[in-house]
Amino acid sequence: MKTRILIIILLTIVIKGAGAQALKLSTASLSDENHCTIIYASDGANSLAGNNEDWTNPFPIIWFQPAKDGKFGYMGFGLQSGWPKMEDYQWEGAVNEKGLFYDYATTEEVKVPRDPNKSDCWWLSGKIIEECSTVDEAIQVFSEYNFKDGVWKGHYMIGDRFGNSAIIEPHGVIRREHSYQIATNFLLSRTDPETSNDPRYRLASRLFEQADTISLDLFRRILADTHMETYNGSSVTIYSYIHDLAKGDVYIYNFHDYDRVVKLNIHDELKKGKHTVLISSLFPDENFAAETYRATYVVTMMLRKALQNGVTGEDGAIAFLKAMDAPESNPARYCLGEEYLIAGGNTLIQYNKLNEAIEMYNYVLEEYPQSSDAYKGLGDAYMKVGNKDLAIENYVKSLELNPNNESAKKMLKQLQE
Repeated sequence: MKTRILIIILLTIVIKGAGAQALKLSTASLSDENHCTIIYASDGANSLAGNNEDWTNPFPIIWFQPAKDGKFGYMGFGLQSGWPKMEDYQWEGAVNEKGLFYDYATTEEVKVPRDPNKSDCWWLSGKIIEECSTVDEAIQVFSEYNFKDGVWKGHYMIGDRFGNSAIIEPHGVIRREHSYQIATNFLLSRTDPETSNDPRYRLASRLFEQADTISLDLFRRILADTHMETYNGSSVTIYSYIHDLAKGDVYIYNFHDYDRVVKLNIHDELKKGKHTVLISSLFPDENFAAETYRATYVVTMMLRKALQNGVTGEDGAIAFLKAMDAPESNPARYCLGEEYLIAGGNTLIQYNKLNEAIEMYNYVLEEYPQSSDAYKGLGDAYMKVGNKDLAIENYVKSLELNPNNESAKKMLKQLQE
């Protein structure tokens, strides 16, 4: 109970602290800022690849696609494009059954003129995962096609189980020169790592240089030392992984908790057929930070829906919440408790969205008919719209359910004087 109360306190602080910016609920409310640290290393005997996925959406998934129609089987990491509905996947990285891996990190935008002698391909990363088994084959594929609409907003790290890796940039390929290779959020062809404003690259380089061997422990330490913990709406390390590309083993870490790991094997998983796994579901006892961040994110999304589309209707906040809570229909399923919904209603009142707040509290009462706080919230909303009778009625109901609700007592006394 103390933990749940503390979560609500933190949520209230986060939501109240959003101020006028949250009222607009532009994309700034869920920052587009992102980071990511991608690493690869090989000593001939071991070929490992790792990644810290730094983002805002706390519902990442893994999907497994067995081989078919001459295409290789693979496991992909990313999001649902139509979140919270199950639609197409938004790829962040992948590894196939042949031990070819890639991941992607954002950089400055670069426009590349279309080559009329090349075909266009909007899905080069997926193409190499389905069709290639080596870095050389993947590089060849990239060289044969125009990339999307010619606008690059990042670069790719690719690696294979044979000890090869490369970074594919808009205007070229940077092959590995040391036992390791690193990609963060600047183009190596344009920026010297020593002069970049990204200390993660330099830190990872130093740790690789100081290491005697390439090992899982080394990779775990590098990912732990370069992860992000910015909880103010910008990117956080949502998950991390390490691939043993020869064995097909994948070590997964949830929400930058490097003390707990879940090990999967791509070959074993592909035998189960096509399926999808929510990464957080692999860790049933999430830490407090992960639970709090996820709840904050969902409340923010709920408020965005409420302020942009209203509370009711197929695109409103209630439809969003029901989609999130739909049993078995959504790997990003997340059940918001009474307190989170109350926090959303209270925030709507702060923004003077009084009709929306009333709808939200009524929804809470549908789900939690004994909610003293929901009746108290209705009292607050009706008082602000000038309906004294309904305000009194709801404060009375709140006190009937919880005679110790001091806030309801105070408001009721003011109205009855």
